[in-house]
Amino acid sequence: MLTTSRARRLLVLLPSGRFGGAEAHTLRVADAAAAAGMAVTLAAGSALHPVLEGRGHRIMDAALAWRRGLPETARRTQAEAARTALVASSPELALLPLPWPDQAGGAMEALAEAGTPSLVVSHLAPPGDQAPAGLDPEALAAAAAMRADWVAVSAPTAARLERFLRLPPGRVTTIPNGVDPPAPLDRAAARTALRALLGVSPETPVALFLGRLDAAKGADHLPELAQAFARRTGGVIACAGAGTLEETLRRAAPVGHPLRLLGRLADPAPLLAGADLLALPSRLEGAPLAFLEAAGHLLPVAASPAALEALGNAAPGMAFLADPEDLAAMADALAACLDPAIAGPRTEAAWRLAASWDGAAMADRYLARLRGLLLGAPRAPAA
Repeated sequence: MLTTSRARRLLVLLPSGRFGGAEAHTLRVADAAAAAGMAVTLAAGSALHPVLEGRGHRIMDAALAWRRGLPETARRTQAEAARTALVASSPELALLPLPWPDQAGGAMEALAEAGTPSLVVSHLAPPGDQAPAGLDPEALAAAAAMRADWVAVSAPTAARLERFLRLPPGRVTTIPNGVDPPAPLDRAAARTALRALLGVSPETPVALFLGRLDAAKGADHLPELAQAFARRTGGVIACAGAGTLEETLRRAAPVGHPLRLLGRLADPAPLLAGADLLALPSRLEGAPLAFLEAAGHLLPVAASPAALEALGNAAPGMAFLADPEDLAAMADALAACLDPAIAGPRTEAAWRLAASWDGAAMADRYLARLRGLLLGAPRAPAA
């Protein structure tokens, strides 16, 4: 545990305009830093403020949300907001999450100028060699000049970030995501309540989709996947989340359709306790918290290989894998989760992994990185 003789000032710069897994992860680290004696300031656009309030941190309104378009314009706007936040908070340390590699060029520029020791955490990076459009030469120069410790939530994401930001091999290290053990719940009561919410009979199989409703998560496949799952099992897919495809999905899933949209729910635990399996048809993931949460509830998982890329060769032993573009194969994987004889060993292996990737231990590893920055912040390499 990181302890200090006086309150250290930590500035958290949030470059996203919406709340997702990267932001939830960042708040977990910020809460741990505050519990360890740091004075935490959260700088973010107003759209995030309702989710940030009530945690005991100072909240600063800052136009940090990255806007797609001309990289130079977006970078300058974000850099100015970050400079203002740095002057107003006078931090000794900064925490900068990267939901996407090119969403924080302006924040990196301001942090490099100020020389503020920074912990940069990368959550997702695209495969392939094509760099994200917002990484212009100025953003790359800022990344090289920062006094930063670089971390990613998975080894594939770390390797991609090094390539895109032109960082030396090994510069980005990995701290796997972690989750807390689930609170004890009455599974029978949760199953009954979920099926009542969905308007189905008590014995109906329920697959759960939990996450953003966008193409990266494979949400566009859900209407047809739900129909294929229903043909095989008589079941439904309960979909908890919000995103750009929400209205499209509502139009594609009228009353009576086996896809049931629940909107974004603050606490997914009752859904995980009441469902029969988790569906992860993602095209791209970093280190999916939904998988770890499901594993903690001993819930079988059907996933795309991309969804569990962070697990490497261990993934097939922890979930049923299928190509999300092959709806028949993915529906078969969902149906296989309902057979305890073949799902049990995978579910047990996933539970053991989730138990070892403990949320408190993860937070302690981030605190150790912050402590390292306090004790001797890394200097920018010579040009």
